[in-house]
Amino acid sequence: MAQYSIKQMELLSGIRASTIRMWEKRYNLFSPQRTDTNIRRYDDNDVRFIINLSLLLKRGFRISKLATLSLSQLSDLATKFVGDNYQGNPNLEPFITATLEYNEREILQLINEATVQQGIENTYETLVIPFLQRIGDLWQTGAIKTTHEHFASSVIRNQLSSLYQNCKQPEVGKKNPILFFLPEGEFHEIGLLYFAYVAKNAGYRTIYLGQSTPNDDVINLAKELKCNMVFTSLSSFINTDFDEAYGKFIAEIPDIHILATGHAFSEIENPPSYVSYIKSANDLIKAIARIDPTIIE
Repeated sequence: MAQYSIKQMELLSGIRASTIRMWEKRYNLFSPQRTDTNIRRYDDNDVRFIINLSLLLKRGFRISKLATLSLSQLSDLATKFVGDNYQGNPNLEPFITATLEYNEREILQLINEATVQQGIENTYETLVIPFLQRIGDLWQTGAIKTTHEHFASSVIRNQLSSLYQNCKQPEVGKKNPILFFLPEGEFHEIGLLYFAYVAKNAGYRTIYLGQSTPNDDVINLAKELKCNMVFTSLSSFINTDFDEAYGKFIAEIPDIHILATGHAFSEIENPPSYVSYIKSANDLIKAIARIDPTIIE
């Protein structure tokens, strides 16, 4: 059986090592083995437990309730939640089948056929993004292999990268580029890449910084280029809150506005005035025009 460090547990689940240690003590969730130098070592069951735990926490379950469940009970709950959540969307099933067969051509053909009927943006928002969310949930509950999840993500990421690179260039005279970045430790970039494509295809100047970019570096670049908007994405606020993650932007650049997507931002009940939650291409274009009408001059 494989052994994992607490840092690997953190990276796999998105839950901080300090939180894992606290839950060990408070809820007796894990009983890691110890090396001769007293370093924790976790096994496959621990990893499966914390991944399912992470999935359910993001869906609103409380740690105090989840901590009372066994691994099998936790897995059953996560699997049931995933199944119930996606019932009634048969359009996703061909994508799942193609993924299980590692059939890249079929996935791309399904996307292309849908695009002809309903356009790129609608295809991604009603089919591709829900497909990837389901794949992620199926992987976390153990229903599919890691290779399936990586394969599907890679196919979609490569297609989006091609769309982004090949769409029309910004019109001459458009200023103030929009910076697209993921904060440190965040690697799920498909949503970010999709919205970068939407903005660039609409004629706005974009700079795509991608995964795990230090906030200080983004702030310095935004100052240098006189940006008044940045776009980011985050999957969870389990270990932090919005002000802790992004408050420094406002402290350093008072006029900056943060456009944000991802599950974490959708859960903010009273977002700060400097943040706009973006869930669709239409949201993004409207937000850009509202925040800075001069960007299109």
